[in-house]
Amino acid sequence: MRYAVTSDEMKRYDRNTSEVFGVSTEILMERASLCVADEIEKYILSKDADRKFSALVFAGVGNNGGDGICTARLLKQRGIRVKLVVVGDMTKCSELCLKQLKIAANYGINSDTFSNIRDNKSPAEWDIIVDAVFGIGISRNITGSYAEVIDYINDCKKERKSDLFVISVDIPSGVSADDGRICSVCVNADETVTFNCVKLGHILYPGCEHVGKLVVCDAGITEESFCGNTPEYFFYDEKPTALLPERRKNSNKGTNGKILIMAGSKEISGACVLSAGACLKAGAGMVRVFTASENAEVIKTVLPEALIDTYEDYEPVSAKLEEAMNWSTAAVVGPGIGMNGKGAEILKFVLARYDKNLVVDADGLNHIAADKELRNLAGNFSRNGRKLILTPHLAEFARLFGRDINECKRNILFYPKELANELHCTVVCKDARSVVSDSNEKKIYINVSGNDGMATAGSGDVLSGVLGALMGTGLGSFECACVGAYLHGAAGDLAASRHGKLSMVASDIVEELENILI
Repeated sequence: MRYAVTSDEMKRYDRNTSEVFGVSTEILMERASLCVADEIEKYILSKDADRKFSALVFAGVGNNGGDGICTARLLKQRGIRVKLVVVGDMTKCSELCLKQLKIAANYGINSDTFSNIRDNKSPAEWDIIVDAVFGIGISRNITGSYAEVIDYINDCKKERKSDLFVISVDIPSGVSADDGRICSVCVNADETVTFNCVKLGHILYPGCEHVGKLVVCDAGITEESFCGNTPEYFFYDEKPTALLPERRKNSNKGTNGKILIMAGSKEISGACVLSAGACLKAGAGMVRVFTASENAEVIKTVLPEALIDTYEDYEPVSAKLEEAMNWSTAAVVGPGIGMNGKGAEILKFVLARYDKNLVVDADGLNHIAADKELRNLAGNFSRNGRKLILTPHLAEFARLFGRDINECKRNILFYPKELANELHCTVVCKDARSVVSDSNEKKIYINVSGNDGMATAGSGDVLSGVLGALMGTGLGSFECACVGAYLHGAAGDLAASRHGKLSMVASDIVEELENILI
């Protein structure tokens, strides 16, 4: 697990390091700049060229600019030709930035003007451009000379391509550290060197597309500087198997989870096949599918390991469904059950009578959004210790939350928590960066695994099956949802590497589950 911090959180941890622990801001700046200089030196060594390299450093007038000025001095001391340009109103220079300018001047480094660089220097003169114009505090749209500098950096990169190395200090200038928003224009970095904590803007779209390689360096701000106030957001980047509970050596199929998958309808067979198949591949001991009779043959053919119960449209489902629910240790309902036929009847019976942990996906969510009685049943489900996970994609979430989809996308870090609190459940809001919130948890999970190739029919059904399997391991619903989203994305990444993002399909994700769980 790793934290992703907001700009305010990072500023507070920085301040705590100095004010509580007595580490001076000058020392922190020197350490940060050393990290940047080290990364530049690694790049130079990788080129294996017997010549001097030239660096153009753009520094703002805040503390991020101070990092850039300090980096310029360190680069010169390492034998690199350096040209420094300070961008902004010098009367608004921070105290640390002014100190670094004085130190740089003592070493013979004086600031040039951007107009001179732009008008009289060729982009071919630079091997490296250091972007230290804006740090993590930027939130307004960038205009004027600042925008011109950023455009110049990007134009140089387009012209020089791999012959120019663009490195951003802390975050590419123009990317909001809090939500990944582009403040009208931003630097397209080859590499971003940040300090101690990943920022939200590094991992959220669209900002993450401009970060390049993200390097997190130790500049001296440790977890002690949290002073008990740990960051709100976190993500996983470890080996998937490290997140799973160890399977008991003396376990059996019954103790490894008996998962009921209530999915599919007479018009839709693929959803139950994908969900049940993923559930088996993700480690469930036994899977039982409750579906329309029209799906029986395909399940028997494709998933011989699964048990199956079927119903006809003309018959009541309660007796068969109750027996299947009593058999299970956790359940999934919703994939492909349809908005007509037996879907609403099945969901109502499950929400009213099921006494174990439950995942609701797809059409199950649409029924809850459309029917007040079902919504009330969902909101009351978690009484008596039962756990409920809802897995809406953004459009389904918008229907559940009752807001415009674009507004929900802009507020994806916040609205899922509100819905989770209302319905007393765990919410997995699926998007390019899925967000998991829980009514009983202060933390919010951001999923960074996965890719755009997973934007394909049936991908969500696969996730529902993975979550069902994890529900059978004894993980809490919040941890189950976080780990499940990560495993699903990791399998999708492997599927994309094997089949390509354009050609991969949901069943490829199912097949790759076994490879990420080795």
